[in-house]
Amino acid sequence: MIRLQGTLVGWMLLTGMVLATSGSAGADQPRTRTLTYDPEKKEWVELPPPPPGTPEGDLHVIRVQIKEGKYRRALKGVKRFVKTYGKSDPSYPGAMIAKAEALIGRRHYYKAHLVLQEFLSEFGGIALTSEALRLEFVVAETFLTGVKRKWLGMRFLSGQDLAYRILDEISVDYPDDRLAEPAIKTKADHAFREGDHVSAELEYARLIKEYPQSRYHRLALRRSAEAALASYGGVDYDEAALIEAEERYRDYRRHYPGAADREGVGLLLASIREQRAEKEFSIGAYYERTDHLSSAIFYYRAVVDNWPDTIGARKATSRLELLGAGEPVASAEHARWTRKP
Repeated sequence: MIRLQGTLVGWMLLTGMVLATSGSAGADQPRTRTLTYDPEKKEWVELPPPPPGTPEGDLHVIRVQIKEGKYRRALKGVKRFVKTYGKSDPSYPGAMIAKAEALIGRRHYYKAHLVLQEFLSEFGGIALTSEALRLEFVVAETFLTGVKRKWLGMRFLSGQDLAYRILDEISVDYPDDRLAEPAIKTKADHAFREGDHVSAELEYARLIKEYPQSRYHRLALRRSAEAALASYGGVDYDEAALIEAEERYRDYRRHYPGAADREGVGLLLASIREQRAEKEFSIGAYYERTDHLSSAIFYYRAVVDNWPDTIGARKATSRLELLGAGEPVASAEHARWTRKP
């Protein structure tokens, strides 16, 4: 049975052909079959491989070696290819892609990245660009697993920053490529797992904004809410994260009511209300401690008005009673409060 290979996507797009292998190939004469679709016969027909001694034939052999895991031999083949045909040959971009793939096979990820960057700088826009981006994505995902970058022949340097940069370049520079959307999600997911909730929230929000019909929309909306809530530092910090989390959870419940009910989003929203009330109450308590009683009354009353039926509201009510606060008086600017005589 013929097994069509899926890793030569860019080369197949460029040539219109499909490379297939049948069993183990010999060292000098790899057993390969090259197929192309005949529209008249409405079937795949076999074509002879490009003859050795030509750029296409030599590149074909290199690619077969890569498929067989003979990465060292493939790299030597690329070196011979460049020496024989030069960088001006039309097949040279394919040789660069083959070199990068062989380097990845040899686990030389940073070297592969440099080759791919050179390719994208010189040849970005041709059919093989998608294959180059796919290999860059592989490099980024590998570094995000914790693989270290090599320095002086040893793996010392973290690859996370490089991985993030690769993913950003894919999503920003090639927004129409099929990997642009997964690139944003991959970065967001990693930041979320690492506890970098601020970055995760921003990336998920970007995914929602730039790809509103995304297949990841539900996940991104839920994760953006979770990340925003997790980034809130407590009553001593700004409540912007709480406000953002509340908005995201409400959006999630509006778009996915059934899932929101199953996942307890209502309880999460109630918890956020409690935290926002506590935050507002803490501001009032601060002004009360510093003897700015009119400001304290203002914030206590705001807790009662904005978040009734919360613990913070009950605490604020008690403080208002102890302070002998009068009824609120409307103002064109904001509500102002006075104490009873």
